[in-house]
Amino acid sequence: MKRTLSLVLVILVSLTLTSCGTLFVKGGSEYRQGMSAFEQKAYVQALDSLLRAWTMNPDFTEAKAMIPVAFNDGDAQYKQAALAAPGDDPEVLDRIAQAYTDLEALHRLARESGYPTLAASNYSEEAKQANQKAAQRWFNLARNQQQGGDKLDIRAAVMMYERAKARDPQNPEITASLQKAVDEATVTLMVLGIGSPSFRQTMYSDIREGLKADRFVKVIEAGNLSNREGFFGPTDLAVDYARHNDVDYVLEVYGTTQVRPVNTEQQVYLPTASPRFAGVKKTIGYSEQEQYSYRLFDVASLRVIKEDSHALSKGPYTYTVSYVPAEGVRTLHLQGEPKENLRYVTSSLDLHSTNAVVNTLRKDYYNIPVPMEVANPKDLTQWLAYYRNTYTDFATFANEHSNQELFYAIEVAHIRGTEDYVILGNSVFEAKEESARNSAIFNAQVRRALDMVKEESEKTKEPTYRYGVDIAKAIGSLL
Repeated sequence: MKRTLSLVLVILVSLTLTSCGTLFVKGGSEYRQGMSAFEQKAYVQALDSLLRAWTMNPDFTEAKAMIPVAFNDGDAQYKQAALAAPGDDPEVLDRIAQAYTDLEALHRLARESGYPTLAASNYSEEAKQANQKAAQRWFNLARNQQQGGDKLDIRAAVMMYERAKARDPQNPEITASLQKAVDEATVTLMVLGIGSPSFRQTMYSDIREGLKADRFVKVIEAGNLSNREGFFGPTDLAVDYARHNDVDYVLEVYGTTQVRPVNTEQQVYLPTASPRFAGVKKTIGYSEQEQYSYRLFDVASLRVIKEDSHALSKGPYTYTVSYVPAEGVRTLHLQGEPKENLRYVTSSLDLHSTNAVVNTLRKDYYNIPVPMEVANPKDLTQWLAYYRNTYTDFATFANEHSNQELFYAIEVAHIRGTEDYVILGNSVFEAKEESARNSAIFNAQVRRALDMVKEESEKTKEPTYRYGVDIAKAIGSLL
């Protein structure tokens, strides 16, 4: 025994050292596959690969040397497993049957190869009897498990029948019993998505995908359930259909999206970079809330066995604008111009500092270009038409125009305790023109934002959250 082991060890060490030399040898790939299988004790695969390497290249020394080693080691290992005491344990019988199956496969390769010195025999009858014995044991256990058992018992029986069929695939009794058990173990789930056609299809697809790993659940979609009288809802019709068509469960799923408008004002001080004037921050927009609920009906008992709901908030999506409103109107005589009724705001800073803050607050709206579509920058209707034609998507509009700051309908800033004024422009005329232009832009943007929020509120929106995946996880253990 020691001499044999030493010889094998010498061969293996030798072949390991020379394996790098087989890369470009004819049959080298098959040889390396055989050696890999041999190391994993997969002797049938190893012998098959080594024999193919030798057939392709009869002068392949390494392959020729390993063929009897793989055969003899496999023969010894498989015989040892095949001669184990059988007893009544199906797992043990399975291992014995597999050992005889591998033993016959190993010897069949040797018989058919024509390789000299391989003492091949025929174990086909022993393999057949061992497989039939294991199959019969699994079959008896499956039948006992199935008779009078509940759903879980029958599903366990299916696994046993499959073990039996793997050992004796030509046995018609096993095949028929397996199919009967599978039919008894499988339940049908009808998915009823209440909503638009796309929502129904999404729910069905997601739930079917979520349950695809459960081989005993067949998922079907509720079809067109006609209700000519109009007395029953879709769930009643689905359950009634299920009762008459061998459907075990009905899953009812609701999904809605609600749009909630946002229109708020809060007190702020502007400009943000140097807060001096009391102002208002106006926020217009909307938030969305997706709401889902489901109920799982057991058709046999007509009971709800599982239900749940879920809500998901999205947003808010907002457009914001901040402005300083006028404190009032004064009749003023400035820069030698005739008296004018000018709207004003009061500053507690000195003249120079007030001028700097005023210029900061004028910047956002002063830098808004007048598009070609707006012939008269003071005309609200032209600005509104421009915004309507340019923006149909609220998110884009909000992204491009939010967070602007301005004086709204103001021409001058009064320095508190003095007779001094800062004109919001190079002249009173320019200040009035700018005030009218800014007011037109401000009002057009606010109205367009409100219009788009209303449009979003009136849309029929599909929920986007893939709630069906969660439902599949929640109900899987109940089916």
